[in-house]
Amino acid sequence: MIDNLKSSFFVIGNLLIFFSIYSLIPGLYDYYLNGSDWVVFFVISIVCFFTGLNISFTFKKKNQDVEVLSAFLLTLISWIILTIIAAIPFFSGSPNLSFVDSFFESMSGLTTTGATIIQDLDNTAKSILLWRAMLQWLGGIGIIVIAIAIFPILKIGGMQLFQTEFSSKNEKVLPRTTQIAAAIGLIYLLLTILCSFFLYSTGLSIFDSLAHGMTIIATGGFSTKNMSIGFFDSISTEIVVMIFMIISSLPFILIFQSIRKGNGEFFNNSQVQFFLGLNIVVIFLVMIWLQKNYEVDYLESLRIASFSVVSIATGSGFSTYDFSLWGTFTTTLFLFIMLIGGCSGSSSCGLKVFRIQILLRSSITLIKKIIQPRGIFIPTYNSSEISEEILNSVTGYFFLYLLIFGILTLLLSFDGHDLITSLSGSAASLANVGPGLSEMIGPAGNYSFMSSFSKFFLSIGMLVGRLELFPLLILFSPELWKK
Repeated sequence: MIDNLKSSFFVIGNLLIFFSIYSLIPGLYDYYLNGSDWVVFFVISIVCFFTGLNISFTFKKKNQDVEVLSAFLLTLISWIILTIIAAIPFFSGSPNLSFVDSFFESMSGLTTTGATIIQDLDNTAKSILLWRAMLQWLGGIGIIVIAIAIFPILKIGGMQLFQTEFSSKNEKVLPRTTQIAAAIGLIYLLLTILCSFFLYSTGLSIFDSLAHGMTIIATGGFSTKNMSIGFFDSISTEIVVMIFMIISSLPFILIFQSIRKGNGEFFNNSQVQFFLGLNIVVIFLVMIWLQKNYEVDYLESLRIASFSVVSIATGSGFSTYDFSLWGTFTTTLFLFIMLIGGCSGSSSCGLKVFRIQILLRSSITLIKKIIQPRGIFIPTYNSSEISEEILNSVTGYFFLYLLIFGILTLLLSFDGHDLITSLSGSAASLANVGPGLSEMIGPAGNYSFMSSFSKFFLSIGMLVGRLELFPLLILFSPELWKK
């Protein structure tokens, strides 16, 4: 275990070196704009570089493989360290937020949640807006690699269903993770460039196009405007945003394999079909609701419903209208779809579509067995049998997810928040969606009015939801700490 921790520190050292270069980008941009925040970014860059260099040199050894269980500890430590460092520009820079608010904003960025403390984005320094977008972009690619490389091997919540040619049962994860990061990173970067280009072609500035391009592909939701995407009031912009939000919520490994093999198997995937179908059904229901209760014509209701539903279902959290004012039906419906989330192996979060599919098919099989006790019914997923091990894993994950959701809701209620704020705030945090469904934390509001108590536990909820529960829970496993 000691050797594994040494390898983990070596990786953390290299990560700090990378982060020193990464944080230099908004610093140089702020210096170019004659801003005042470049000093903070430069100091972060210098400190991270030399600290990372010393750590890497101290713990350097010939074999840099990291055991699977140690990779969980490495993931958790890295996320917390980067969150604290990334919070410094919000604390010491022009936003001048408190430490708790800075930590919340930073955690929201790296977990691609999109919940914000900053009240006036329109007048916030562009270097800070760029930093927020860069944090979400980094968090998006990070979780994709972890979900594809590590979760399937440890059989987290049924993720063993998604063993790929990149995955193996070898206990060493670092070499494979490097291969996955290179393959997925290329797709991720290409999609970001394409999204930014198409946004620019719809009339956005270069800065707004790049900033939104990064947060859209990360399904993050951080915008450069107080009114989010609604500020641009452009149908073409909304269409581009919706298309790339959906793409980013689909399995990246399937996107990569489809491009490499050049076949049409992508849309034959059960999870992709279910996710797209679910979005269509919910859009239709919201359209009917808007037409019935708010006298919105067909085309306008289609536009409003499509963007809002896709944004919530993908966990992006962008907005064009304040959907918190649409009534109980949409509030309840949006609460369900934000908890479900997108597909596995995407930058989206939530319970994930495949787990809902497995639970539904298992329930249908159980009903068939009750009706025909002597019949033999085997639940399947993508033409493969759902084993008892996978079902138990998914069921356990589902229970833990709802348990943590319930605890978060109770904590927010204990702090004095109303039921809708408590429920939607917990769901938005755990599912990494961002805006809640009440007026206070909805699309027209933010989380700045919450107490430090609520912000702290919501930050924990963001981290737990982004890392799919187990990296925190596994720390209590004796096996992790065996010598």
